[in-house]
Amino acid sequence: MTTMARKVLAFLSASGIAASVVAYSESLSGTTIDERWQWMAVLVAGAVVLQIPMFFLERAELRTFFWKGLAQGVPTWAVNCIKLAWLVALAHLVWFFLASHRAVPLIKDGQFVLSSRGRIVKVLTQQEYLMLRAYELREFAALMIACYLTPLMYWWFPRNRQQPG
Repeated sequence: MTTMARKVLAFLSASGIAASVVAYSESLSGTTIDERWQWMAVLVAGAVVLQIPMFFLERAELRTFFWKGLAQGVPTWAVNCIKLAWLVALAHLVWFFLASHRAVPLIKDGQFVLSSRGRIVKVLTQQEYLMLRAYELREFAALMIACYLTPLMYWWFPRNRQQPG
């Protein structure tokens, strides 16, 4: 892959991280996932698009690439940052899981509720509902940061490939 293409893909990855950090910051001030769902849809699409060229280039070792192959071309500190980002995303998932009592905040029949498989687990106040919806945005933004960090490091640090022959 050309140097220019790598730089463009790295820039797009960094832009995805920046947008995710903005979404995360907004969630701290009460912005909910409902208010940013279109933005989040674009971030998901972008993360997928940035993974495709990586998968194509690494198709020979794809089964072990994320566990072993990525570390061969990326500095140790960068691999540790990627692992930390995924741990933070997992921690946010667990945090939301515990805060929401393993249910999803919904509005059902005009009431704010936590619903699990169609069963109402708890009736919420509007403030509790909005807080949980902001947690969802925060969780999603943390996941997007992790999703964009991997291709950023991959595209930023070119891998040395042995050419057959």
